[in-house]
Parts: sequence; C-alpha cells; structure tokens
Amino acid sequence: MSKLKIKTTTPPWEMSNRLSSLLTPIGWLYGMAMEMRNYLYDLNVFKCHRLPVPAISIGNLTVGGTGKTPMTIEIARGWKKRHPTTHIGIILRGYRRTRHKGWIVSNGEQVLMGIKESGDEPQVIARHLKGAAIFVGSDRVSVGLRALTHFPLDLIILDDAFQHRRLYRDVDILLVDGKKGLGNGRVLPSGPLREFARNLKRATCLMVTHYTGTLPKNILDLCPSEMPIFKAHLKVSEVWEGSSGKTIPAEELKNQEVWGVCGTANPESFIETIGKLGVRIVGFTPFPDHHPYSSKDLERIAFQIAHHPVITTEKDWVKWEGHPLFERVYVVSIKTQILEEERFYDFLHRIVYNRK
Repeated sequence: MSKLKIKTTTPPWEMSNRLSSLLTPIGWLYGMAMEMRNYLYDLNVFKCHRLPVPAISIGNLTVGGTGKTPMTIEIARGWKKRHPTTHIGIILRGYRRTRHKGWIVSNGEQVLMGIKESGDEPQVIARHLKGAAIFVGSDRVSVGLRALTHFPLDLIILDDAFQHRRLYRDVDILLVDGKKGLGNGRVLPSGPLREFARNLKRATCLMVTHYTGTLPKNILDLCPSEMPIFKAHLKVSEVWEGSSGKTIPAEELKNQEVWGVCGTANPESFIETIGKLGVRIVGFTPFPDHHPYSSKDLERIAFQIAHHPVITTEKDWVKWEGHPLFERVYVVSIKTQILEEERFYDFLHRIVYNRK
C-alpha cells in the first residue's frame, strides 16, 4: 500500500520551526504558570486530597495521542485478572460531554449514561469493562469521595490525571509516545507539552507507548536512572460490523477497499494500525479529537459509505451508532499490549499494597 497523505489540522509547532519560535514566549509564560501551580502544591499551599483507597493515575505530558484510553482498559483488566476480588472504580473528566446530568456512567454491570452525558472515552471504557464502575466529573476529588460512599471500591484509576494534582495518587503512570517522544520540547502553544519537560520526574514510572525498539533520546536525558520504564504497543483486538455488532475475522478485510474516518489526536497511528490489516485505504477523512459530529458531518460520512465501506474507531462509532444510513461501517477495537507485563504488574502490586 502506498503511503496515504493525511490532511489534518496541523498544530502550530508542526507548521514551521519559525512559527513555533515566535510562540515560545507564550509557551514559556504558560509553563511558568504551571511551575508556580506545582510549587504551591509541593508547599501544601494548594491542598492535595487523599482518598482512603489507593489511586493510580494514567496521564501524559503532551497533548493527546499516547493511548490513555486503551491503557486504562488494559490496566483495569490486568489488575482484575491478578486480583479478582478487587472492586475497581475509574474516574474520568468526561471531556466534551454536552449534558452534565449525573456522574455514574456504569455501575459495573450496565451502562447508565448515553454518549452526550458521558463523553466518548468514558462510554468506550464502560462498554469494555464489566465489573468496574465508571464515573465522570471535572472535580475528581468530589467524584471520588461520592463514589466511595455509593460503591465498595478498593482501587481508583484516574484517566488523564497527571496535571490534576488536587487528588493524591499512589502511582503516577506517565505515558510517552515512543515515536514522537516530547516533540520539540516546548510548551503549548509553541510545542505539545502541557508543562515543562522536567516535570517528568514527578512520575512514579514511565510507560512508552507505540514502542518501536528504541527510546526517544529526550526521554532518556530527562528520566532519573532509578525510574522504572515499561514499554507497550497498540494492536487490533477485533473488528466488528457497526450495524449488527457481529465480530468478523480480520482476514475478511484483506485487500478490501475502505475509507478511513476518525476523530482522534493521532490519526496517523490509526491509519498505520488498520494498514496492518491488509486493507486498501482509498481515502481518509480526519476530524479533531473528541469531535462532536454534526448532521452535516454525518451526511458527509454517509456519502462515503455509499461508495466504499468506512472503517473507524470505537471512540467515533459510539457517536454514530443508530444512524439509519450507516450500514457499511467496520469498527476497529484497539488493545494495548504491555511488554514484560508481569514485571509491570508486580511493580504496581508492590506500591499499592505497601501504601503508607
């Protein structure tokens, strides 16, 4: 398959180094504001609240695209597999949910919220994880305390919480893209960093996703020698028909012409992943991350479906399902595979069960 050219909304730091340099003063001011905030938390001027059960955070230093959602699912599953009696709760912000009614997405047995109330990522996680309660809310301290009064939870997992310092974490797992690393090392809007790169040292361990066999040099330069580094990569776990929900063998898609559609922070990763299925990607329509699909957007997708089957992500499909014209849609379920996983879960076990 020839390399598909993807036209996406390019962030300023990838447009040109000159533009990134011009924005560097703004990035420096933003980074210093984050430094001051971190300093006030370190001094306990800003209060950090600790839940009565262990908390594991999964986050990153850069904006989007490191695979937090599949990693959250994998860690919850992996922990439950090794500790079957544990009652797990997962707390997410619920980014871009359009209705702020309720806070319990799933009670562990059934999904209690629709996509508009939960947002896309909590919906995907809730559908995958039976036995884990899922919650949303911008104030994760409040949500965590409420969750513990309603459910007999033993462990809390926080999705995208590295910068959410109001809630104490026993383990801070920092995800880093194995291909992009920390980008140009600059802070928003001149680079992809949410805070200065030196704050990587605040993590308990690093998890390098999209691992290609070598670690980015800017990570090795910053990472303390004693900090554990784990690696993982993404792979397709299953493919299913959107309209029927029927799982299909990946071999059936080999050499089939499809049109790719996704609204993620890293569309190149999605294209690369589905390319490994052997499909012929004849075109691609990208949307921004967490995109709220309008009627016009859905008509645009339906037009492509009339000519080619469309292949997309679960995160997008949860916003489309039920659309009467969407009969030829293949949905790809992505899974994180942690390399040396027993070493990783032994590491988690030691920290969680030695909580001070």
